[in-house]
Amino acid sequence: MHETPGRELQPGDTLGPYRLEELLGEGAMGLVFRAVRESDGENVALKVMRFELIEDPVFGRRFEQEARAAAEVNEAHLVPVLEAGQADGRRFLASKYIAGETLEDKLDEGALEVQATVGYVRDVCAGLNALHEAGIVHRDLKPSNIIVDAGGTALLTDFGLAKGRAYTVLTKPGQVMGTLDYLAPELVKGEPATPLTDIYALGCTVYECIAGQPPFADKEGIQVGLAHVAEPPPELSEFRDDLSPEFTAAVASALAKDPQERPQTALEYAERLAQTSS
Repeated sequence: MHETPGRELQPGDTLGPYRLEELLGEGAMGLVFRAVRESDGENVALKVMRFELIEDPVFGRRFEQEARAAAEVNEAHLVPVLEAGQADGRRFLASKYIAGETLEDKLDEGALEVQATVGYVRDVCAGLNALHEAGIVHRDLKPSNIIVDAGGTALLTDFGLAKGRAYTVLTKPGQVMGTLDYLAPELVKGEPATPLTDIYALGCTVYECIAGQPPFADKEGIQVGLAHVAEPPPELSEFRDDLSPEFTAAVASALAKDPQERPQTALEYAERLAQTSS
């Protein structure tokens, strides 16, 4: 039996059947490692709950919901969960390891080409549409949760904030969940998450791919949230001169303050971008 240290895990540690090899990323709820299952040598992406949260029952249930959300929907552009469990008092979630890089990694090198962005969005929208048809809202769509594999296919991952019709409500009324740069105006105002809030977050992600920064990158803290509610983002033409007015309007359509003015499905948004980018 392996002894787990009383601290955050790090490469070289072992958790249950997994040996941690490399830290891939981290968020408010957990750390994600590339890990090896020692019984057969398979690489997985292992999400481990943060040390300070291991005795928090609310975060424990949220962790379990991530596994449930991912297991409920089988679509080629959603990263599949292989196993959810607990070892040495720590909850973990093992997903298929996708060799590649996140959109966030790609954006570290600057804005992306239009056609590459449209292709990634097409893939993500296929996965997102499958989630929405199953009654699941992702609630944390952003570049770091989109992985591009070695073949150039984009996959949506990290369902830690996913919420479906049958799920236990884990947030208090008015509590905002998500990442501020991609947060829909209605979420800032404390309204419930819906598929249209995911579409807004996707619009922010597309904007960032094209501009090289999210819509309100010039603001900090609560000012970002207030801008989502009341201010238009800077025109994409301020960042580059190779965009048609039709394409910039298509990108901006997902950023409408009124949810009913956005594309009503992820597939509709992908189609708008594809039709205006050629």
